[in-house]
Amino acid sequence: MTQIIVIGSSAGGLSTLKELISQIPNDFPLSKLVVRHISPDATRNVVLDQLNKLDSVIAERVLSDLSSVNEQGDQIPFNCPGCGGVLWKVEKDSDFRFRCHTGYSYTPAYLLAEQTNKIEETMWTALRMFEEHKNLLTEMGLGKKGVGSHTALERAKKSQIHIDRMRVILKTDENENGDDRPK
Repeated sequence: MTQIIVIGSSAGGLSTLKELISQIPNDFPLSKLVVRHISPDATRNVVLDQLNKLDSVIAERVLSDLSSVNEQGDQIPFNCPGCGGVLWKVEKDSDFRFRCHTGYSYTPAYLLAEQTNKIEETMWTALRMFEEHKNLLTEMGLGKKGVGSHTALERAKKSQIHIDRMRVILKTDENENGDDRPK
């Protein structure tokens, strides 16, 4: 489950909004979404540029072509946990973040946490599928006579080996390996 913090303000709250955003640490583990109510005659770009030029460009989703995204940073060999697409490492001063072309943004700590969540989610799904597979093979093996039933029951037995291994991995104490989830 992706977590996000939403910050809202009115047209007159720009200075307060800028102050609040400047107080958020660069390694803050959650994505931030800023929602502002502005008058219809205000230009959107001016408001967004005052907050953060780079994020405003990406937030407007004008960076859907590869050359535009490449101008923002270097493509890296990691996938976005949010959309599965490619990530770019975007450096700003001494800090860096990971961004994808659809707008997902991650600090290094939050990217690690999201990868950990996806791995665990995938492992639980695979475990459930292995168990269902073993149960179906068992049903088929018990319902047949002859060579087919023996083969299905043998395959069910082999599936149990994988199930047991996956359970050991999933039940590993997080404190042994460190917990990658944001606090």
